[in-house]
Amino acid sequence: MNKRRRPDLDTMYTINEDGSRNFLHPADVHGRWQVRKNLVWLTLLVVYLGLPFVRIGGYPAVHFNIGGRSAHLFGATFTNQDFHLFFFLLLGFGLTLFVVTSLWGRVWCGFACPQTVFMEGVFRRIERWIEGERVTRIRRNLGPMTGDKLGRKILKHGVFLGLAWLFAHVFIAYFMPMESLLDAVRRPPSEHMAAFVWGIAWTVVLYFDYAWFREQTCTIICPYGRLQSTLVDPDTVNIGYDEERGEPRGALNKTEGHCIDCLRCVQVCPTGIDIRNGLQMECIGCANCIDACDEIMDKVDQPRGLIRYDSEKGFAGGKRHLLRGRLIIYLAAFALGTAFFAWRASERTFFQVTSLRSQGLPFTFDAGGIRNLYTLHVQNKGDEVRTFLVAPGADAAVLGDDVEFIIPQGRIRLEGLSDARVPLFATMPREAYTAPVEFHITVTDSATGTVQRVQVRFRGP
Repeated sequence: MNKRRRPDLDTMYTINEDGSRNFLHPADVHGRWQVRKNLVWLTLLVVYLGLPFVRIGGYPAVHFNIGGRSAHLFGATFTNQDFHLFFFLLLGFGLTLFVVTSLWGRVWCGFACPQTVFMEGVFRRIERWIEGERVTRIRRNLGPMTGDKLGRKILKHGVFLGLAWLFAHVFIAYFMPMESLLDAVRRPPSEHMAAFVWGIAWTVVLYFDYAWFREQTCTIICPYGRLQSTLVDPDTVNIGYDEERGEPRGALNKTEGHCIDCLRCVQVCPTGIDIRNGLQMECIGCANCIDACDEIMDKVDQPRGLIRYDSEKGFAGGKRHLLRGRLIIYLAAFALGTAFFAWRASERTFFQVTSLRSQGLPFTFDAGGIRNLYTLHVQNKGDEVRTFLVAPGADAAVLGDDVEFIIPQGRIRLEGLSDARVPLFATMPREAYTAPVEFHITVTDSATGTVQRVQVRFRGP
């Protein structure tokens, strides 16, 4: 690594002048923000690793059964008929991110993003334990290959690979019950080829990401950093450098500014930026530079806060406004989406009935009569066995007294999360038909008496 080079606004610090990779070795840092981050990270890791083992109502707390077209979320069961609600969940997450970014910048990236939680909270920490602190790692990497260096590298990458394997299989457990996953792990790959392939694929992806690609996921792949510039404004709280206090920077006791240009804020940055150059796309809001600078300020008997969380107006000596136009728009959109989601969720029923278009002609002639075939798709969206009764609706009387209904399966017993197609025939004397007539077919849950009505049309020549 070129020690003379400093991060700037014109180049990516993770790329050298010749186009090669400039591997970063962030220094360890301690402080109040690190304590808060570690608590958040620990909580998120416990939730991520523990949820597949938690069962609610006989099912995993969070389970997406893609093959069965269903999902269990904290005791609630959803099927493919409820998939439209997923859109509102994504919309709600997106709008929440908009609101949070508008208020506090990229706090999500620094405190809760999985990339940061695993990279900084797990893999980078293990790297420090095995290969030493920043200066030691740099010297060891620049030096010749020795037995000690090789042993540490093998150990580190072995641990990384094991953790990638573990985290990959925990992720798969959200789609495959833990009992089935553990059974698949113990058996030969040929017996559970799908689980084996997905396990290997995710292990490779995670190992590649956390062992080599690292901060480039944030600076190159993730679009959120580029989106940030459209979401923040002068009132947004971001990490920044107080130029009024810090400049002119220079050596201790040789400048009027409080910044002694120690580069400690650069050394601890996980994406390799100099926050003193201003807010940048690569900044993930991790607060490492805040704790590092506060530590230096304590040593030189200067007040903390040279680098801090503040708004652009705050750094300029102005007053920050909490409510402003863009935030009100985000909140209004979030409230509207939440209300619509709540309404749609309240309308959700534990069974679904739809009318399917029958194959062939819309009607046939049968012994002087006109026969229509209707096919109902009845889906039990709950976990319990239910019995449903199929019958013509009360308004079927508009067809006349001579209409005959034939229901081969008037009583249907469906297991949980299963479905069935039910045929129903209606025959009308040919001379009685004058024009298409609409009526309803009812499906009733025998246990609760809940009724769903499906509108159909009787057609003829």
